[in-house]
Amino acid sequence: MSSSEGSANNFNAQLAIIGPTQVGGLLSAALFGCLACQSYLYFARFMSDGFAIKITVSAIILIQLGQFVCMISTLWTMTVSTYGDPSQLNVLPLVADVSLLLSGMTVFIVQSFYAFRLWKLTRSIFLPILCETISVVAHTSMVVLLARAISMTDLVTFINSQTVLIALFWIARGVCDLTTTVGVGWSLKKRRVSHFNTVTMVDRLIYWTLETALITSLISIAIVMLFVFQKQNFVWFGVLLIWPNGNSLLASSVAKWTR
Repeated sequence: MSSSEGSANNFNAQLAIIGPTQVGGLLSAALFGCLACQSYLYFARFMSDGFAIKITVSAIILIQLGQFVCMISTLWTMTVSTYGDPSQLNVLPLVADVSLLLSGMTVFIVQSFYAFRLWKLTRSIFLPILCETISVVAHTSMVVLLARAISMTDLVTFINSQTVLIALFWIARGVCDLTTTVGVGWSLKKRRVSHFNTVTMVDRLIYWTLETALITSLISIAIVMLFVFQKQNFVWFGVLLIWPNGNSLLASSVAKWTR
């Protein structure tokens, strides 16, 4: 490939990443607004919940607040600071890397919470340990990837060189979410008894699990497919920015009052 063709490809990539980042960033900000409402409902209605779950929810809120600030800064950089000079987007802003790191921390906390719930339901350590191990693999892959991203000099070259690590990261995250969802749903189904009220409550719990946890599994699958087949248009990156794990955990918690 000649230097002129390489420059043209880099310029196209710099332009292509702006749209998905703006859309994904704005939707991420909207999800943070929903998270704020969910947090208010949770602390207003469930003050009697255990200390551990309160700490978990509080940690997610603070981490998501930091991610929101980083995302706003990223949008400002891409929309205002680099306006008219997209060559500055040859590498992602540092705040974008920090935003992804904070998002990954939220995902790890939520996946650990669901793995613990799975253990409480099954009293078996195999599936929870399996899910937690896969989650650690996903989180470690993400941290290594972001550490390398800090020193990258060309976005396109970096993505092409880290394809295997990116795919491992998303596949592990999706497998963890899907395994946890299926495990919790199956365990709840096995607990159904003939009493009508018990059956109704268990059915609701299964519904809440599928409603809140399955969506993250589907998003992981969608991102992997977009990355494999449409890597050059960066739509997968925009979808990555709107990861709703924090919302799913709060929705699951608030649902016991709203249903």
